[in-house]
Amino acid sequence: MNQSTEQSPPAGSHGDTEQLLDDAERVLADGDAVQAERLVRLVRNNRPDHPLALFLAGRLERLAGRHDAALELLGHAAALDPKHVATHLELALLHRRVRDFDRCLDELSLALYYDPDNTTAFTELGAVHQMQGDLDGAIEYFLKALERNPDHAHALAELGLCYLRKERFAEAIELLERAVERDPYNIAAQNHLSFACVRLEEYDRALEIMQKLTKGTTRSMLWQRINLGTAYDHTGRFDESERTYDFVLRFEPNNFSAHWNRAHLVLARHDFEHGWPDYLYRLQVEDAWAPRLIPFAPWKGEPLRGKTIAVSAEQGLGDQIMFASCVPDLYAQGASVILECDQRLSALFTRSFPQVRVIPSQHELEPRWLREVGMLDFHAPAGNLPTVLRRRLDDFPRHQGYLRADPTKMENWRARVAALGPGLKIGISWRGGTRTTRKQLRSLTLRDLLPILRVPGCHFVSLQYGDAARPELAALREAEGIDIAHWQDAIDDYDETAALCCALDLTISVCTSVIHLNGALGRPVWVMVPAVAEWRYGRQGGQMPWYPAVRLLRQGARGEWEPVIETVASELVRLAARRVRQ
Repeated sequence: MNQSTEQSPPAGSHGDTEQLLDDAERVLADGDAVQAERLVRLVRNNRPDHPLALFLAGRLERLAGRHDAALELLGHAAALDPKHVATHLELALLHRRVRDFDRCLDELSLALYYDPDNTTAFTELGAVHQMQGDLDGAIEYFLKALERNPDHAHALAELGLCYLRKERFAEAIELLERAVERDPYNIAAQNHLSFACVRLEEYDRALEIMQKLTKGTTRSMLWQRINLGTAYDHTGRFDESERTYDFVLRFEPNNFSAHWNRAHLVLARHDFEHGWPDYLYRLQVEDAWAPRLIPFAPWKGEPLRGKTIAVSAEQGLGDQIMFASCVPDLYAQGASVILECDQRLSALFTRSFPQVRVIPSQHELEPRWLREVGMLDFHAPAGNLPTVLRRRLDDFPRHQGYLRADPTKMENWRARVAALGPGLKIGISWRGGTRTTRKQLRSLTLRDLLPILRVPGCHFVSLQYGDAARPELAALREAEGIDIAHWQDAIDDYDETAALCCALDLTISVCTSVIHLNGALGRPVWVMVPAVAEWRYGRQGGQMPWYPAVRLLRQGARGEWEPVIETVASELVRLAARRVRQ
């Protein structure tokens, strides 16, 4: 047995005490808390009120998770030596972790009083503001910390996280890279870096980071594995992605994000029976679901005859259109239906579902329309309807369109479209998504589409939303002499968009809400689908179960759009030739 512990010399002299405490700080910095605790105890056996010994003892108690003991020791140390900045910083950290922000800020003020340029104090101030939801205030303090020490790894990582939360992804990546470079063992910084790469659609890089981070781990790093599963998914490694989420759920059966992410994979292979239960977990995921206070019993498939059900809107326009395909099933069962929707869809839904009370909404936490409807029997978020009504592929109706455009507006658009001249009239949309919804994967440029746009016998009409559409069209006209009609009044009003789509012979588009609109109107649409598509488009095949009129033309590999565009152009040549023969 090693007897060195028992035979260590007593800490009697000042020199012995200082040396033992220096050694304790050094070994604690190296991660040896056991040896540090032994050395501190030796000092306190002889000098129980030594401020530095009390500080180190309190820090050791904090590291061991003994909050009350740490507070008592550190408070005693601060009373004996109020100028010791590190003691105030330890106390601030303890108070912040139990969200006692007032006492935390008091300790940080004392730390900065005695050391006005203390980088750690400014970093802690940033952390407090971040926890209180004040990202701008947090950023200000993290920047002050980095002014004093540009290489402070923790401040770099926390500032990177703030930028990540503000969706300033490129800046976040730069800061997080610097943080990881200065502290390769900072797991949180690596995790945030991977997430930022996912948001910027740098999926291969995110995958590399997360594979290294989780290599050889078992139960640990479960949240990091969520990012790993996402990176696998977006790089087309679907089986590995699903196994990753299964692994997380083995240890955390109620991990909401793992269920929600796995739902996309299972639904994408059209295993609706097993995918929809996971899809329900979106209601618990903050990034996926905006809370709603709608106080009616949740509908889980109970008989509806003679009952009233409210269907609340969720997600984007395309999802609201897609889930509205289930609404006829409800009133076919004898229910009175109240359908909430985005204001832009109100006129279209009111016309298309005359049996339904349609209520336009701004997606408030507590909807204003609740005051008008009285007590109802059931409520269902729109995305819950298919969990009951579309459990198998055979449950999807072979409809010819369930939305109806305004007949007068259709006639108006037919006249304007006919004025373009003889030939096919083709709607075109080339950009989809946003910076956080896979825009890079699902977007093209007009130059990419030149093989399609040069097909003779076709007139193209822009269905592209966004401020950049008209400058892009002007640049195409200038460079290539190709004129694509763009009517802003059709883009600004969704009811007009629907009427214009019905006046066209065909729409060709990337994955965006115009697909859902055309499909729900029963209008033919060809979709250029990325190799890693959203679950709505399935994993393979040329059709969407939601919309029989939609034809899918898929990438063979990520980033390879040329074969898809060539196929679309060839098919369009044949279609134009048939039109001439007719």
